[in-house]
Amino acid sequence: MTLRNFVQTVALGAVLAFMLGGPAARADDCDDEQDEIKKLIERVINANPNPQGVGPVCQATGQILGITKAAREVAAECYDDGSKRDQILAAYDKAVKDMEDKIGGVCK
Repeated sequence: MTLRNFVQTVALGAVLAFMLGGPAARADDCDDEQDEIKKLIERVINANPNPQGVGPVCQATGQILGITKAAREVAAECYDDGSKRDQILAAYDKAVKDMEDKIGGVCK
């Protein structure tokens, strides 16, 4: 799996996982915000669908990592305390860690 495919899978998987959670206060608004973030990630991926070389791959991955970190903060503020919020934040934390580990091995 290429770095690009890995990042795409992790980022989109993390955002999509949040859409499957149960109802919570303000859930529709929070889910709408997460959907907009998913669209932003897709636009970044589509802007350069097949980056060649370490530099372009690291640039695209860094952009997606930044968006993912911002999305985590949005989710932390938006969703009410509870298991859905905890699951969402844990999924974002895992996605961020996975991307940072992958970036650390490639982008120096």
